[in-house]
Amino acid sequence: MARGKVISVYLIDGVANGKIKATISNWNGIAYKIPRRLLDECKELEAFKQSGVYFLFGNNMVYVGQAEVRKNGKGIHQRILDHENDKYKDCWDEVVIFTRKDNSLGRTDISYLENRFYNKALDAGRFHVQNGNEPTIGTVTEEKESELEEYIDQAELVLGALGYKVFEPVVASVSEPEVEQEHLVSDRSVPDLPEGVIGVGDFILQSMRNLEASGYVFSDEQMQILLNPTECNKKELFNLQNSNVAFFKLYDPDEEKPHYLSGMQRYYTPKKVVLTFGKYKVLLTKEWYDKYNHRELFKKWYMSLKNQ
Repeated sequence: MARGKVISVYLIDGVANGKIKATISNWNGIAYKIPRRLLDECKELEAFKQSGVYFLFGNNMVYVGQAEVRKNGKGIHQRILDHENDKYKDCWDEVVIFTRKDNSLGRTDISYLENRFYNKALDAGRFHVQNGNEPTIGTVTEEKESELEEYIDQAELVLGALGYKVFEPVVASVSEPEVEQEHLVSDRSVPDLPEGVIGVGDFILQSMRNLEASGYVFSDEQMQILLNPTECNKKELFNLQNSNVAFFKLYDPDEEKPHYLSGMQRYYTPKKVVLTFGKYKVLLTKEWYDKYNHRELFKKWYMSLKNQ
């Protein structure tokens, strides 16, 4: 039987839309939820001078980041300020930070937490994750991993109490009538393409994960084209000439090992990117963009989805 938890939520300014501090009984972690307009008021708060992880929240989007204490003694607060001048400057209006009361989160700790929070947010599909690349997870001992996973569990509770169910998967209503796949049209808009300078592989991968998270569903006809290189050429979907590589491969959970071609991993491992669009579970073909630099062709096709 699950035991109850006591989460203390302190309204620093005495109002619900101001600065908020959150803790859990017998937990060394501490969280703050801060509106962007009040960020400057936090620079003297001890937690904001420490190392930790943070979430930038905007309209249906989240960015997951980490911050170490710098040589000048500045920590999370300065790292968040850095976003005032980067590609994410117009995307967010609230930040939630996590650290420890004793400032004991080290470099490997925050790298592990950042990676896990990023992937949990992606898997849940409730928000568009704005990170251009998957954060490096680093190496931790078995004991440290258990400790950090406990921290993640507590942080998830706090985030939910603060109004952000970023790790809670979207569950379709069971009362909705079943609809044939070929007639199913997503009622959600196609997300914008990732911004910033990132490699073509990461660009395509992040685009498709955001599309998946939006709830977009391909029709049977669309999916058969994406799974068949001959059809891709016939329909001039990506305008690939003499290509024998499809964009997707159906995911087979019974296949224990990824496919290899000329010593190169042909498909991303199922553990990393099993994309789900309606009834289809697919792997994204890595060879497609290793062999062809088709960023612009992909962008043209992706943007065409917005007009369908």
